[in-house]
Amino acid sequence: MLSTIRLLLFAMLTLLVSAAVTTAGQQPAETISFETIIKYELGGPLDADTPIVEVVTNRREWKKVWKLAHTGFLVRPPLPDIDFDNRIVLAVFHGFTGGQCTTSITSIAKTEGGIQVFAKQTCPGVSCGPIPGNVLKPVEILMIERVEKSIRKKDPELFVELRFVECDPPR
Repeated sequence: MLSTIRLLLFAMLTLLVSAAVTTAGQQPAETISFETIIKYELGGPLDADTPIVEVVTNRREWKKVWKLAHTGFLVRPPLPDIDFDNRIVLAVFHGFTGGQCTTSITSIAKTEGGIQVFAKQTCPGVSCGPIPGNVLKPVEILMIERVEKSIRKKDPELFVELRFVECDPPR
């Protein structure tokens, strides 16, 4: 009985130590403040049906992304001036969404694994009845502080939280 308890304690201690060793080298995510440059319900590349996050680090890339974000616009607004020595731009093309859904960036974080973009998509619930068949392609362009090259060169990750909002109050 005593040897079983010792063996169990040894196993638990080993698990705790190994867990501490694997997480010791990882830095926690650091939240980055951001400024929204534009937010459209419809924009971006016509052929992109899946979400894309572009990291823009210079004026040449910025011109291309700005043009891409305004595909289908009759008149493209002037290109905003960005200080790429201190800032970078994230262009988030959310892909296709239902016409009644809204999508918004809620936060951005940087980790050793790269940039993480968090968004919330809110759609009408079942009690809202039939939803029109129109489709949107939201795009958001954000400006953040310039991050280390080792972080910005990794593919950014987009995490979308999907929420359904019911139209009829619960009874």
